[in-house]
Amino acid sequence: MSQIVLQAEPREPGQTGAKQLRRNDRVPGVYYAKGQDPVHFSVQKLALRPVVYTAEAKTVRLEVNGKGLLCVLKDVMFDPVTDKILHVDLLGVAAGEKIAVEIPLHIVGLSIGVRDGGSLEHVMHKAHVRVDPTIMPEHIDIDVSNLVKGAAIHISDLNIPGVEFTDRQDAVIVACHAPKVATAEETAEAAKKA
Repeated sequence: MSQIVLQAEPREPGQTGAKQLRRNDRVPGVYYAKGQDPVHFSVQKLALRPVVYTAEAKTVRLEVNGKGLLCVLKDVMFDPVTDKILHVDLLGVAAGEKIAVEIPLHIVGLSIGVRDGGSLEHVMHKAHVRVDPTIMPEHIDIDVSNLVKGAAIHISDLNIPGVEFTDRQDAVIVACHAPKVATAEETAEAAKKA
């Protein structure tokens, strides 16, 4: 699991200050943590790219007021017209306390079923989990090498130490389908239409 360090400056809450920050290529944000007062901050717009525009699950170390705060991205507000980042919310986390996050699911390998003419359907792209942020994987690799035609990999097939899956156990992650074979009647019907 990788951690991104964000250098931030404290800010005063409010609309006027937030607009001024945005004009200076800074993004206002708020850090929330259970039992702590919110910390209002701003960061350089470009510094948020590896936090917001990623397909990986990452923790963030927010450096503000001489403190390093461990957190995860909770919410991002985008401008509906320009798609620029307007505001970020970071949720404070602590080692040993499980948090609810989404972890990307990556398909690896070439399945036996695909080699035999089947097709692979990647149904679930992210899994909902509860995990300690200090051991949170960036993504979970799903090996499909032994997947045959007509078979599927479900959430219940995954076993990763320290990761508790909260999706339905029978939820399908990836399936290998046999190719659809046209019947003689379907072929004749298609020929009539042509």
